[in-house]
Amino acid sequence: MARIHARAALAALTVGAALAATGCTAGAASSSDRPASAGEAGPSSHGSRDDSAGSAPVQQKAPGAGEEQGGGQDRPGDEAGNRPPWCTTGALSVSLRPGQPAAGNRYGTLVLTNSSGTSCRTQGWPGLQLTRGDGEAIPTEVVRDHSDPSRPLTLAAGGQASARLHWTVVPGEGDPADGKCPEPAKLRVIPPDQRTSKTASWKLGTVCGAGEIDVLPLRTS
Repeated sequence: MARIHARAALAALTVGAALAATGCTAGAASSSDRPASAGEAGPSSHGSRDDSAGSAPVQQKAPGAGEEQGGGQDRPGDEAGNRPPWCTTGALSVSLRPGQPAAGNRYGTLVLTNSSGTSCRTQGWPGLQLTRGDGEAIPTEVVRDHSDPSRPLTLAAGGQASARLHWTVVPGEGDPADGKCPEPAKLRVIPPDQRTSKTASWKLGTVCGAGEIDVLPLRTS
């Protein structure tokens, strides 16, 4: 009888251990689940990629359909009171300046101005979307140029940061067969780390190359 009781106790311990192991496994799987973030997908007309060896195309945060005030958020590790807040879309105004053209290449400068009354921070590459006059999106691909590294910037009230834009006006693969590349009327701009856009008038002519625009990171003006 003692031997039978010992076997029963051993069996009970074995079953209990198996259930405990199953519970731990289920708990681990549950804790790793997370919903997809809004920045993981974007419209087919708007994308971006890093211009560096071996990098895969990455989708950029899509511009909002209209003029919106960006809520924004501080990056992880920010210490309250030690640094200015992140520059939200609502704190910035956007404009474009033409650059010097050269043999089928065109250049422009995107300018972000801190139109709020206090200092704010920004860093990196803006999101861009070319549009027609009625707001219809024109296929746009932003190529992040890493020849000049991204640096953290602090903009005082009224301060500016700018990024150089480069594109081609020579029709090629991906452009209309008749060679008539689109001429945008506006450019929607998403400041770094934001989800909403501001719009600038585009008076810089046609954009060929299937809407590809090379962009340097923001620099203080």
